[in-house]
Amino acid sequence: MNRYRPWELKEIEELREMVAKELPMEEIQDRFDRSKISILNQIEKLNVRIPCIAEDGATENDEQVTIPRQRRTSIEKAAINFLDMRLKDKDYTNVWSSILDFQEVLEEKSIEQSEANIKIKTGNWIGVAFVGDLHIGNMACDYKTMLEHRDIISKADNLYVALNGDYCDNYIPTSHAMGMFEALFPPAVQKNLAKGYIESIKNKVLALVAGCHDLWGLKASDWDLTEYLAKHGEAVYLGSGGTVYLTVGKVKYKIMMRHKYRYNSADNPTAAVKKMFEKCGGFDVGVVSHHHTACLEETVKESLDGSLKRLFIRAGTYKVNDRFGKEQGFGLGSISVPVVLFNPTKRDIRGFQNLNEGIEFLKYLNKR
Repeated sequence: MNRYRPWELKEIEELREMVAKELPMEEIQDRFDRSKISILNQIEKLNVRIPCIAEDGATENDEQVTIPRQRRTSIEKAAINFLDMRLKDKDYTNVWSSILDFQEVLEEKSIEQSEANIKIKTGNWIGVAFVGDLHIGNMACDYKTMLEHRDIISKADNLYVALNGDYCDNYIPTSHAMGMFEALFPPAVQKNLAKGYIESIKNKVLALVAGCHDLWGLKASDWDLTEYLAKHGEAVYLGSGGTVYLTVGKVKYKIMMRHKYRYNSADNPTAAVKKMFEKCGGFDVGVVSHHHTACLEETVKESLDGSLKRLFIRAGTYKVNDRFGKEQGFGLGSISVPVVLFNPTKRDIRGFQNLNEGIEFLKYLNKR
């Protein structure tokens, strides 16, 4: 049977005559070279009462030919011949499989992690300096002190560093555009200087956390500055925050870091760090930055491992004069690099708000 084609007027008139003569359906089909459905549909359009025509010519005079609406619509549409229309139902099983495979590959390539285990084989006390809020690029930063601290950290024995976000000031048009007026140089230069800073101490760097200024670039262009710095520093990348299980000699310590956290108090700078302790399962040392207010609190606090001494820290900043902070009623930023010392033979931690004091006491402990 040929593909359906529209009925011509002379064919319709001839069909009317053949129906009136009650000729067999087989003969009608042979005459017009059409399907039975096509013929019955055209007969219905003639709007005449006709007997049902069987293949052998038998009729039933009291019945009228009817065709279901759905089939009739399908037949009428068949008069239009779409050569390449893609209306066919698709099987998406293989698409989902490809998505899952691709997602798995991407996860394998990502270096971001929420937990990390670091082991330092030593019989000496070691120190970890917590550096936060460098804000490289802002005109109000104390770059002289920043570089002095970098060099001190680089030269100090048994001292390591963990960086807690806001490496660049990174004001861009898509976020806090007014901050661009405070820039000494553009974001591209800021990123190169931050990279150089990290590379100069990369044998000391344990972990990096992303700050809010760093994440502005991620939101605007899907490019992660902190991941980039972690790769060049060959260090753990904790995303917006995470936990480092640091084994020093024979003792494992739990350090939790976030650039910022909820439950802040203007009257108690370590309130957010204590809440992080309660909400996130406890730790030995907790560090939060962001507010440019330096503070270190030592206290005994109970957790699953018992009632033990804990350190709650807010790292300082090198951005001493913050326009936004002044607008909100805050004072000048506190330049501070807190240091925590870890005992390699038994659980014992010592905290120092001042970088130089921490290093001097570290030397003393290792000379005893």
